[in-house]
Amino acid sequence: VRNIDRHLALMRKESTSTIAFEFPDGSPVLLPPSDISCYLTPPDNNYHIKCRVKESTQSGQYKVVFTPITRGLHQLHIRVHDINIPGSPLSIPVSLAPEMRGNPVKSITGLNGNPYGIDATDDGLIIVSELIGYRI
Repeated sequence: VRNIDRHLALMRKESTSTIAFEFPDGSPVLLPPSDISCYLTPPDNNYHIKCRVKESTQSGQYKVVFTPITRGLHQLHIRVHDINIPGSPLSIPVSLAPEMRGNPVKSITGLNGNPYGIDATDDGLIIVSELIGYRI
């Protein structure tokens, strides 16, 4: 199995990846989509995300449809008749959707000193602490 399109999937957005099955001579392996099963595992590998398989307009190619819920490098596991396929899993990078990215940083007035530390949570919240006053 090989990944035809290597584009970035978006977190919490329905995404697709096109895959193809080929014989050693490069000719396409034609299968009904119902024979193909797959799932996506996130970077922490704590759970599986179900995928749907649809036939593509190109012979021997299939669209895998999934909705990742975290960002990072995911693994797309592909099976035919419940048998793992050589070349699987495929790596699928997942990024934040543009509307989920943070806003520009705004200055903070009224601090008792200089900013001391900065951190960001996984969901994009930025936290700044100050040196004097120990406030967040």
